[in-house]
Amino acid sequence: MSLFGDPPSAILLSAPPPNKPSKKSPQGTLVDFWSKFTSKHPGKVTSIFPRSLYATVVVPGRQQGLKSARNAAESYEAAAKECRTRVNRIVLECRRTNERFTDPDFDIEHDEYNNCLNGLVQSYPPTASANAAGPPNVSSYDLKTSLQTLVQSQMLGADGRVPIDVGALGRFVGQDGGVVDEGEGGSGSRYDPGSVHRVDWIFPSPQFTVGGFSSMATIAHRKDLMEKVCVKYDEDCQECGVYGFVFQRDGGWVPVVVDDNLYLKEQDFDYYGDIYDPTGKKARKHRRDMQTGADALYFARCDDQNETWLPILEKAYAKVHGDYAAINGGWPGEAVEDMTGGVTTTIASNRVLSKHRLWKELSNKDGEFVFALAAMGTGWDNTRSGLALGHAYSILDAREEPTEDLLEKKRLVKIRNPWGERAWNGLGEWNGPWSDGSREWTSYWLKKMGHTFGDDGVFWMEYGDMLETFMFLHRTRLFDERWTVVQQWTSTNVSWLTGYLQTKFVIEVKKAGVVVIVLTQLDDRYFQGLEGQYWFELHFLLREIGSPTGEHVCRVRPVHSWENRSVSCEVELEPGNYEVLPKIAATRNENKSPVEEVVKEYADRNPQKLRQVGMQYDLAHAKGGVVDEDEALEKEEKKDKLRAKQKKAMGQAASAMEKAAEAMKEMSGGDKKGSTDVKSDEEKKSGADSDKQSVEKQTTSAETKGAEKPSEAQATTESRDPSDEATRQTEAPKEANALVEPQPQPEEVKVEGPAVDVQEESEESDSEDSSGDEDDAEGPTSPWNAVCVLGLRVYARDPDVSIKLVKPTEKDENTSLMTEGQPAGATM
Repeated sequence: MSLFGDPPSAILLSAPPPNKPSKKSPQGTLVDFWSKFTSKHPGKVTSIFPRSLYATVVVPGRQQGLKSARNAAESYEAAAKECRTRVNRIVLECRRTNERFTDPDFDIEHDEYNNCLNGLVQSYPPTASANAAGPPNVSSYDLKTSLQTLVQSQMLGADGRVPIDVGALGRFVGQDGGVVDEGEGGSGSRYDPGSVHRVDWIFPSPQFTVGGFSSMATIAHRKDLMEKVCVKYDEDCQECGVYGFVFQRDGGWVPVVVDDNLYLKEQDFDYYGDIYDPTGKKARKHRRDMQTGADALYFARCDDQNETWLPILEKAYAKVHGDYAAINGGWPGEAVEDMTGGVTTTIASNRVLSKHRLWKELSNKDGEFVFALAAMGTGWDNTRSGLALGHAYSILDAREEPTEDLLEKKRLVKIRNPWGERAWNGLGEWNGPWSDGSREWTSYWLKKMGHTFGDDGVFWMEYGDMLETFMFLHRTRLFDERWTVVQQWTSTNVSWLTGYLQTKFVIEVKKAGVVVIVLTQLDDRYFQGLEGQYWFELHFLLREIGSPTGEHVCRVRPVHSWENRSVSCEVELEPGNYEVLPKIAATRNENKSPVEEVVKEYADRNPQKLRQVGMQYDLAHAKGGVVDEDEALEKEEKKDKLRAKQKKAMGQAASAMEKAAEAMKEMSGGDKKGSTDVKSDEEKKSGADSDKQSVEKQTTSAETKGAEKPSEAQATTESRDPSDEATRQTEAPKEANALVEPQPQPEEVKVEGPAVDVQEESEESDSEDSSGDEDDAEGPTSPWNAVCVLGLRVYARDPDVSIKLVKPTEKDENTSLMTEGQPAGATM
């Protein structure tokens, strides 16, 4: 019996079972891990719809991607001409039918599923079983419409006031707000406008432009650029309600035609039911107050209440991308590229080496560049000196003017917030030095700069303050007929281990001068929801062929990780051959579904939207140099059929050999009886001869059939004559009374057509199957399978500039970890 304070008694613990000794070395264990981590069959979906689904429809051919050099303005002129032709054809049709144009491909007036508004992948309401587990989840948009119905029906009395339990309201109202949707893989936006009407219904005196294009966006103050985007909008177009635009997509210009139906914020007067209004006074007041002028529009609008170019341009931009949700957010430089065909370089303001050189580009009056700004925060802040952060601003002008005493000069930049006015909380315009109403604005400076104060989104800043306040400067170089452009596309496997790829582009320059090089990937805004699980970050190295190891012309990487569509460099090159070595850093988002899973889900859920986005996906991947996975599968199926025919032919040959062996065995068994039954021996010999003739006849028949169909796989047996073998066996010494059975000789299978080693293929297949079984048992459920479609585009004032794609000789893409003779760094 133990007493309090006695030491505890010892407890015998059984020793843990010894670990099972590993049969593999540590290196072998790592090799197995990486073997299972990476897909053994890397590939990318390049066709949402296989060729069989396109069998009865007309589809565009595979684009060659400007392999040959062409003038930079040539592609634009071709697209603009096609756009004008389309619009003129539609105008004639409208005259014939006496109807205004309604776009059948982007008919927002009859869009039952809001496919013109929202993207393919969205979050849908939970099922009934999910709702049963908790309180009901009601969207705030549904709540809004329900309350409006109650108020307009006057069921709650004249004032429409009722007591509300705010706590209960907060518990069951959802978080969607009718605006934001964080659906998996979606664009993050879902819109719910009130109504749809035509321009002449919304605007009292609609005009496409009022006094020219207003300075509403980065390029709108440049009339030459706006005329390049809006190619057809004359009086005939406005009367028929049809407009033509062109945008650049993946290096090529695309024509777009739209009608003039636009979304409004408010519903029609009788949307919730018939309301007693015998004189129509209430309906007219509702339309005048809620549905008239630019302020009634749900999306973008101009300052002038009768100006229409901006909402129609926005609609065309949404149509070419598939829906309005696809153009929500983004970087200003990319939008300027789409509308001008230029190349944008993002400059971090804290890395500018020569501020004077940058100022010369800003104040250049030749029109070579267009600039935009991005105000970004470094922490949790969302405002700075009156500016909204996470927002884009446009640079309209840059001027250097002397002070009133002529002792110094001031560098001032004119900036515009695309909002066109301050927000409800006063945000939107700079409130520091040179802001509206600041002490810097003397009468001298007001007259000198021609500035007037107002809530119009326009403000001035000193050049130094601009660089300190805005984090990024987007500089877009424009190209005219003096420039030549050439591009080449390809697809490549991206290893988990980051390094420069063996796949490279070779550029041949024959004339010295400025060359702009752009490494880009497909713009996935055109097929949002089908972009897949992988995010790619592009880098590249430019060096002259034959240069010493470690030397290069330039090394390019993204300024930040949020902007990933392309990277570029602008450099002076002498005549010669240069190579571009791409480097791609891939990141996988496990929360997003693979492309094939999205297709399976939405083929029934929203088939029309999948048709639209899927065909956009197929069109984007139908470029020369990009592997057509669907075509590769067809070739592989043909190869499998050929292999099966070869196997069947070998089986037939083996069967014939077995029959011959059986015949020889019976003949040898007859010799065992000797002379006791000569008649029986002769009959069996006769039977053996008959079998021999049957085998020969079968072989001859197979050869004849093969000769008639040379395209099919054939197999013929070349071995010794069974009768000769039987003769040798019967001539053996009978006194030994021993039966010597004939041994089948190895076959030689001759195959006409593509050479396929059946044995090697079989062994390889067995090996892959066995390794696949191990993967299923121990490996990851989703191995690494990153494939990127990328292209190189080169602009030069050299009509003979060219690009050549150089692929690695090995099947798998390898990488190089060495950069300038040093291993890859922690951030590269």
